[in-house]
Amino acid sequence: MGARAAATEETRRGIVAAARDLLATRQWQHFTVEAVANRAGVTRVTVYNQVRSKRGLLEAVLTDLTERARMDQLLADTRHLTATEACAAIVLRTCRFWHAERDILRPVFGLAGVDKDVAGALAQRERWRRDQLRQLLESLGAAATFAPDDVLDTALAVTSFPTYDRLGALADDPERAARMISHLVRSLTN
Repeated sequence: MGARAAATEETRRGIVAAARDLLATRQWQHFTVEAVANRAGVTRVTVYNQVRSKRGLLEAVLTDLTERARMDQLLADTRHLTATEACAAIVLRTCRFWHAERDILRPVFGLAGVDKDVAGALAQRERWRRDQLRQLLESLGAAATFAPDDVLDTALAVTSFPTYDRLGALADDPERAARMISHLVRSLTN
């Protein structure tokens, strides 16, 4: 990597870190390109050059979160497991991710209620999560009791961040939460 490319990548990492820090303050009303630029010590133009928009900024943060937790590799990482073991492993990693990133995800989900760009970014991520869950549920084998789309919608809801965050004390223990949620997901296919 050349010096210029390395500097550009370092600037991008600084912008993403500043955005993460700003989101974690829970003052989501102040989550603006200008505020992120100030926190990162760069100009607003630099932020726009890196991420193009506020939605692009949020996408960069969400991508950073998912890549560091390897959430984009769930199915590949569990391919060697049985369907039941894969379900448990995927739910556990998801719960650990929700737990570890609560300080960022709570404001993002709250902001989605009032900001269409944020809502759009989350909707795109949920479509990806839906596709992943569809593949997992297909490997588990759907029960004839329920329509496949109903099973998928229920599994999506049960494994979502808002549901996880509402689990109270159970959400403070991602392993315990994962056992409960995994049981619920498997029960949909029995």
